[in-house]
Amino acid sequence: MTVLLLVPAGFPVPPQLWERAAILPCGSAEDLAAALAQPHDAAVIVTDALPDFSLEGVAAAIRASSKPCVEVRSERWDGESFSPVSAACRGVISGFGASGLLAAATLVESELRGAG
Repeated sequence: MTVLLLVPAGFPVPPQLWERAAILPCGSAEDLAAALAQPHDAAVIVTDALPDFSLEGVAAAIRASSKPCVEVRSERWDGESFSPVSAACRGVISGFGASGLLAAATLVESELRGAG
């Protein structure tokens, strides 16, 4: 089972995830699309550093991968403001900083074990 964690460079990844997932620093929409094209079973994407103009391209890459993906936002989100990335993902975890990354990874791992 391969879970991709796509994070901005320097994002604090909880230590317990280093052995459980493939952590790929992604600084641009192009980096994210290339990472999502790699073989994987699920992905968690931190969208904090993505500029608004790139969100539609990231959403297209998520849909093209056809794998479960959860978005993590370090800051709080109102849950209503539209984002193409949020719409393309199975879920959004917001407002928990790096702990949100751990929660999202645990969620997709659990989902994958249940599907297997």
